[in-house]
Amino acid sequence: MSKAASSSTPPITLAEGDELLEARRQIRQMADTVAALRTQLEQAETLRRESVQAALTVAQDEIRQLQHTVGSLRDELQALAAAKTESVQAAVATGQDEAKQLHAAIQALRDEMERQTHTHAAERDRLQRSANEEIKQLRDSIAALRTQLEAHHVR
Repeated sequence: MSKAASSSTPPITLAEGDELLEARRQIRQMADTVAALRTQLEQAETLRRESVQAALTVAQDEIRQLQHTVGSLRDELQALAAAKTESVQAAVATGQDEAKQLHAAIQALRDEMERQTHTHAAERDRLQRSANEEIKQLRDSIAALRTQLEAHHVR
């Protein structure tokens, strides 16, 4: 050491040396504490990142599952709608076919009824003419018999 350097700083006493050692020990202890806290902080940050990543992975998996479920339900709903439409169309077609058959049956019955009405009217007219002829013949017979009877009574 040089004389100028040693003359500017006074020598350290034993008590000051102990304080200096204690201060250095406290500084080392604080540095160790800071290092330990830094390590804990880094571990906590790593744990947080891992937790966030795990939660993100779970959420993405759930989103994929829900999207798949939505797609499946949409497909099923479309299939049900198509089946319903097909069923309704089949029912309408069946109903229309039945209606056509019923209209045809009604028309056939009307035609038969009209034919029978004409046949019945013709038969009725024929019977009426026959009855009228028979009545005329009977009246003629009655008149002839009356004339004969009157001729027998006059005699």
